Amino acid sequence: MTDQEQDQQDQLADLIRIDPEVWFSTFGVIKDKRGRDIKPVPNVLQKRMFEHYRKCQIENKPCKMIILKPRQKGASTCAQALTYHHMRKHENLNGSLMGDISGTSDKVFEIYRRYAENDLFPWDEDGGSLADGGSMADLIKLKSKSAYGKETAGSKNAGRSGTIQVGNMTEVAFWPMAGERDPALGYLQSLYDGDNVSLVVADSTPNGPAGWFYRTWVQDNEWAKIFAAWFEFGDSEVPFKSESELKDFKDSLTEDEKSEMERFDVSWENMNWRRRVLQDKCNGDISKFRQEYPSDPEECFLMSSRPRFHVGNLDQMSKWAEKQTFRMGTIGVQTDGKTASFMPDKGGNWKIYEEPEHDSKYLVSADTCTGEDQQMQGLAADPDFHSVQVWKAPFEDWHGNWHVPRLVALHHSRLDIGVLAQEVEGIARWYGNAFIIPEVNNSGLALLKYLLEAGLTVYRRRKYNDSSGMVEKSFGWSTDKITRKTIIDHMAAQLVEENFDIPDIGVLKELKTFVINDRGKPEAAPGHHDDHVLAAAIALYNIDSASAFKTPKKKQITNRMLRKNPALMCPDGFTRVPLGALKKNYKRLRP
Repeated sequence: MTDQEQDQQDQLADLIRIDPEVWFSTFGVIKDKRGRDIKPVPNVLQKRMFEHYRKCQIENKPCKMIILKPRQKGASTCAQALTYHHMRKHENLNGSLMGDISGTSDKVFEIYRRYAENDLFPWDEDGGSLADGGSMADLIKLKSKSAYGKETAGSKNAGRSGTIQVGNMTEVAFWPMAGERDPALGYLQSLYDGDNVSLVVADSTPNGPAGWFYRTWVQDNEWAKIFAAWFEFGDSEVPFKSESELKDFKDSLTEDEKSEMERFDVSWENMNWRRRVLQDKCNGDISKFRQEYPSDPEECFLMSSRPRFHVGNLDQMSKWAEKQTFRMGTIGVQTDGKTASFMPDKGGNWKIYEEPEHDSKYLVSADTCTGEDQQMQGLAADPDFHSVQVWKAPFEDWHGNWHVPRLVALHHSRLDIGVLAQEVEGIARWYGNAFIIPEVNNSGLALLKYLLEAGLTVYRRRKYNDSSGMVEKSFGWSTDKITRKTIIDHMAAQLVEENFDIPDIGVLKELKTFVINDRGKPEAAPGHHDDHVLAAAIALYNIDSASAFKTPKKKQITNRMLRKNPALMCPDGFTRVPLGALKKNYKRLRP
């Protein structure tokens, strides 16, 4: 061997010591799907995991990654490669693997044991990786004086292995709750995360929008979110035997398959694989496929829960909404107190999809925030918002075409209730003193008082008085168990029939993340809100109450009136213009 070849060998050995991906590809041993020992080739998901690990080591910081994994795509294989290489490279580390059940722990622990038993890389002069001691069934000791054990979530001794620096939480979304205590939090309390010797990988398939795994995925935190869609993997393809088979496949595409191809860059071979897996492993259940083999992270979480609204129709509406244009601006009530004007402003708090039109009917719905965290299970403090929406009533145009109710303006903020009241008044007056339905729960009473004092038309509800035995009328919409269920059920039915139109992505996202919890109550998924949902549901349920917009008649001005008041010629006032500016604008004034 020449000196140059020796240098290359030394450089490769140094690279193997510090880079787990290089070790994985050269000295790692795994079992393929046929049960044979093979040298692995990293796939797209594994490469992303290795890349994040390298970044953390370079920046000398703890490595925390959460993996949303599809079925049988090597997430656990890579997680064990990372933990093994890390513990072989660093000395005196304690590591722990915890699965949802003992079967999971045993299966994943076997991957780690295979790495240790078959590793032929010369880490030291003695060779080999295993040290004396340890049972090999529950604890593996390495020659780096590091030890790796396994546990099962929910067992009596779970999380009692002392301080650990390396951890793998596998199928963490399925860990059983210990009463009110989340076992994931107990596990992490034993983890040292002070510098780059700390490594923890949390991986799981989705199990609904709840629990530690979901919360950690959707929130902003120090965990790296790593995901790969099913069609990104090289083995997610089934080739066609002939051109005629491909032609028959194209002719037999379902609406769901067409939608998948429109949304993502998916090949025909990908779709052939998808159809085969859908039938063989998911029993034809589209929702199950999207959960087990997701195309995007949000989709799989929702499919593993119980969405209240028709996801397919919401997806179609979302595609159309992405092409919609709107104007941002502010609304101000004029000095006469009867009219309002819209001022375009990119930093404004109103999103206008359609300006008021003559003879069209409009309705304003307002759901005020309570300032409380409205998410399930009491997550991090994230108060709700005000949602003020303007809806256009359904109508038939001159050509006989029917137009469904449509959201035309939207306000979303946490403004003080007094400021919000002025915003609601302004938008109502701009849309021709539109009919207003304010929710009166919590801070809505203050809004209602302001609107009544301003002389605006406000919704009145019938209310039975138990004391007098009479039916009374009260202002504002009151949301209770009965009315809440009524308006949500009504909205869900209208969505199935595609009887309304929402051009806003934010509102549609809230509808997608509105799920049925374990108690059967529909509400916002953890990490999400339902302000837009309730405001829209209230508006749709009462859309027949919308009031017509009439174009204001311009006041006729005569010469006699101008002589008495020249300001009528310019109602917005006069502006002094320097002579120099006039000369630039009009050539006839130039000398």
